[in-house]
Amino acid sequence: MKQLRKIGFLLLMAAIFFTGPVYAAGVYISESINGININHVDIKIENNIKPLVLNAGNQMNTTDSLANMAKNAGAFAAINGTYFEAYGGTPVPWGTLIKNNKVLHISNGGSVVGITSEGRLIVDRLSFEFEGYVNGVYRAIPWRINHHSPEAEAITIFTPEYGTTVNMSDGAKAVVVTNGKVTDIVTWDFNIPDDGFAILYNSSSSYLVDERYKINDEVYYKVKINTTFTNPEDWNDIVCGLGAGPSLIINGVITADGPAEGFADAKININSAGRSFIGAKADGTIIIGNMGSATIANAAEACRSMGLVNAMCLDGGGSIALYYPSYNVNMSGRKINNALAFIEEKEELITAAPTSSPVIIDGKTVTLDVYNINNNNYFKLRDIAMLLNNSKKQFGVEWDASKNAINLITNSQYISIGGELSELKDGNIKIASETKSDIYIDGKTVKLTSYSIDSSSYFKLRDIAEQLNFGVDWNSTTNSIVISTK
Repeated sequence: MKQLRKIGFLLLMAAIFFTGPVYAAGVYISESINGININHVDIKIENNIKPLVLNAGNQMNTTDSLANMAKNAGAFAAINGTYFEAYGGTPVPWGTLIKNNKVLHISNGGSVVGITSEGRLIVDRLSFEFEGYVNGVYRAIPWRINHHSPEAEAITIFTPEYGTTVNMSDGAKAVVVTNGKVTDIVTWDFNIPDDGFAILYNSSSSYLVDERYKINDEVYYKVKINTTFTNPEDWNDIVCGLGAGPSLIINGVITADGPAEGFADAKININSAGRSFIGAKADGTIIIGNMGSATIANAAEACRSMGLVNAMCLDGGGSIALYYPSYNVNMSGRKINNALAFIEEKEELITAAPTSSPVIIDGKTVTLDVYNINNNNYFKLRDIAMLLNNSKKQFGVEWDASKNAINLITNSQYISIGGELSELKDGNIKIASETKSDIYIDGKTVKLTSYSIDSSSYFKLRDIAEQLNFGVDWNSTTNSIVISTK
């Protein structure tokens, strides 16, 4: 009986951990933890995997299904985002939105999850402040961003991401800023310039516009982020973020406390309910998912059992949604205002065509291994050194182990290692991958773009010529590459 139980346990573990196929850096898992059914996608953030905040219709005040939003973005996984007005009126967001390193919406309640450019996920209870500057002087205290405020004294920033016409109330004035300068002051409905923003003063504060602004003034604003558990500097590199909550775990400590984050509803703080969540393990794996009926205390314990060290609830109830098409996962309720997606950036294929043109150096013709990439000729570095050997432009090539880089030594004879000036092996078009190489010339670093083709590095001939001061030309009559050391 013990042996059967052991086999059954192993089969159960296999069912839990291999429920779905791996897609890109994600895998779908459906499991039960502490009696709570949980569906989640585990995502390894790698160089080509990027998080992205999605706005329905690319604006702030409409809705769409998670599947449509994710498909339009080319995402391989997505989850619903922050709270929004779902029960009447314009469906505007209520939580924080950070997209492409830019704060687009704020809430000074709940918690915020952010993902850095390197893929690190952090959670904190944040508050935000705005500072407006006119000609370098602190002159405005905006209240909100991309969210109409009914208060007569309100001052609101609107950015192009608002995505639609800004409607003006009676007595309001707006300062329109393009490329950092005031280009218009309006009292009517307007659109935000693509390369600017606007500051809207409602009726009781609109008198400040005439006091503080005039056409061509330089105007900008700053966003100050106040933290609770993390350092403010941690949020300087956030490429995307969503505010919702309550938080569940911050830096390994359970923080599930709705009232402490400004939540008053029993359905959030006390009751069991379906919940969506996002978090990360200690190894950096990001997990997005939803769970069946659970209190926030139970949700936090379940997330800790999953190995999460940071975790936070996203919008819940009818907004719960999860998208993972490679396993036919399209859990979706009502249309939502915003979401978080993950995309896999495809590397553009770079082709390298063999160059049949002969190379003429100081009147002598040679044929060797050269490729043309984007209308530029690329040579092996040692081939160039061999071609210039015993000329006034000769240079040596050495490997500097201390810098893990190549050092070129001017006015030095090149010592052959064999294999230089070989001809093309097959004459076929190749796939090249771009590399950034640190090359030292007489001990000083220069940045040169190079390409790897069949495990060999090729450098643009004109780049090397510029650094080492020899001539390169094209002879259209003979279709040849001409190198001159004179």
